[in-house]
Amino acid sequence: MGTPVGRIEKEFIFKTLIDEGIPCDVHGTATEAAFKFVSVDDSSCIFTALQDNPEEFTIGDEVRVFFYLKNNYHTFTTKIRVREGKSLTVDHPKGVYKNLQRKYERIKAPDDIEVTFSVKGKKIELNFPKSERFGQIDPPQLSETFDPRLIHDLVKGFRGKTANSISTNSINMFRDRLPRSWEEKLIVRLGKSLWIPSTEEDFPAKDPSIEEAVILKNELIEVEQEAGVQPSIVASKLGNILYEKSKAGIFSELYCPILYKEYVVGYIYLANSGERKERISSEIFDYTHQFAKVLCFSLVQHGYFKAEALGDRKYEAPIFDMSASGLLFAHPSGDLSKDLHVHADLDITIGLKRRGISIGARIMRKFKDAENTYFGILFMTMAPEDFRYLFEYLYGKPFHAKYEMSWEGGAPPPPVEL
Repeated sequence: MGTPVGRIEKEFIFKTLIDEGIPCDVHGTATEAAFKFVSVDDSSCIFTALQDNPEEFTIGDEVRVFFYLKNNYHTFTTKIRVREGKSLTVDHPKGVYKNLQRKYERIKAPDDIEVTFSVKGKKIELNFPKSERFGQIDPPQLSETFDPRLIHDLVKGFRGKTANSISTNSINMFRDRLPRSWEEKLIVRLGKSLWIPSTEEDFPAKDPSIEEAVILKNELIEVEQEAGVQPSIVASKLGNILYEKSKAGIFSELYCPILYKEYVVGYIYLANSGERKERISSEIFDYTHQFAKVLCFSLVQHGYFKAEALGDRKYEAPIFDMSASGLLFAHPSGDLSKDLHVHADLDITIGLKRRGISIGARIMRKFKDAENTYFGILFMTMAPEDFRYLFEYLYGKPFHAKYEMSWEGGAPPPPVEL
């Protein structure tokens, strides 16, 4: 990104920005606008738009701020707290950077983007996301309703049972991929069902299940606050989630995790939408919860969790941030960490809404935390038309030749060391 500035220098920079009214470019999700700094304290900063009201910026969004000061380009990343008229209030940034060294601006990866790559000739253990909850695998009693010996008949029976009361029914597995959506990440972390009896009301405040297997509203609030969402806007965010579902025609919804020991290996999704404005009842919830247990036992019996044979394996990995010239992704596999080393070349496919892009890439850096290994990837080869499509997809503006002569935030290229 660049060179971090010290605390005293950061205070001087902010004071100068305010005193001299130096313009700052604020970049949000596929949007840009010019602002000036008007005030700063230990917890927040306030900007005022130089032209139109910043309507395209949303509370809770991450933004990048760029400015030119004392013969150097600077940047920092922060989140929007309040938007009022032409004013934006943002969190006080943890760090400010100068001497910018990225070719293109690194942004938070859009939720609908994913990357896949292949590892050849390796025997890789299956990896599933871990949960806070443990799923005991006990042999169920055989019955006409649930017979785990034949998976096809088991699934067919479940779908037949729910067909008259549910409009949408699907089973989704986390084989070779990690959770992507807000709902998937939530059920994986807590190991409980996200059950919304009605999108026109609220998330459940009490758990009607015997096993305490339903995510309650107070748990949602805790998760959001731990993720950094300000307490003052958590309620509005949760309300907006229900509103968006209702607007999409969803009346009632259930995400029921399939638990294998400490792993969430997939989930059962039920929904009533369109003209079927019926609640998913507690009876349907209990039935689905029991089916998830029997299905998991059946998968165990059929060897679903055993290691794969030798051959090509594909991984799907979450992207943390990316630019038009590279990305940062992570994966929990220890074997994968051993197989992928710095300067290794990969063939990557980036999946967008309407297009898949093939890229020749190289691993330029690698680091770990307690759960994942992170890989910094540099794009090496890409078709020109794919590059232009990716650029516009990420930044919300068409690529122009002038961008070839500058780096992120308009900074000139760093000097070449010979």
